[in-house]
Amino acid sequence: MHIIYTVEVSRYIVKLEKPRGRARRGLDKGAILDAAFAMLDAEGEAGFSVRKLATEMGIDPMTVLHHFKSKDELLRRIADKALELVELPKPSGDWQEDLRSVARGYRELAKRHPRLFHLHFRYHSTGPADHASSEVVYQAMREAGLSDERAAGLGLAFYAFVLGFAQSEVEGLMQPVSAEEKAELEALDSDLAPATRALIPAFASLNPDAAFRDALEAFIKGLDAL
Repeated sequence: MHIIYTVEVSRYIVKLEKPRGRARRGLDKGAILDAAFAMLDAEGEAGFSVRKLATEMGIDPMTVLHHFKSKDELLRRIADKALELVELPKPSGDWQEDLRSVARGYRELAKRHPRLFHLHFRYHSTGPADHASSEVVYQAMREAGLSDERAAGLGLAFYAFVLGFAQSEVEGLMQPVSAEEKAELEALDSDLAPATRALIPAFASLNPDAAFRDALEAFIKGLDAL
């Protein structure tokens, strides 16, 4: 009888503990987003999961999904939260300067949050902050005199250029070549790669700020020409 009593007590204890977990469904959605942002920002997507987030917060994974529906939606909201932290312009009437300001903002975002910046490639829009940014860009395209069809396509191309440059910079492409990379370039056959060999000193002293400025101005002047 003593053994049976112990089992029954154990079951009773389990039944008492379960409602405490369910009660945390009322946990603030913002607190979950803040914790998810911090985890992804520190560990990157490879080290992120809803289950891991829930474990660290002491809640059930279903509580997270109750608020965000899916992991993908949570990642989308993390990306938008990151964009909220960067100062982006409102339409000023100077379409060229507006595009420069948006481009600088995304480049800053990549430098501040390199482990989650890639999420901005994944979604047509991440949420309210992204829509505010897009309004600046698409209005700039229209003020440049582009048709709506061109404004839509070149607006997305603008984002592809800016995001791609920023991501390649944090990954290491837009940096001066290393000693090993320089040696590999110098070993190229000068008859087969004369232009590449001629640019070796420039690759070794590459200035990412100058490259970004020049690429952005080339894009803007191309729009102006259209």
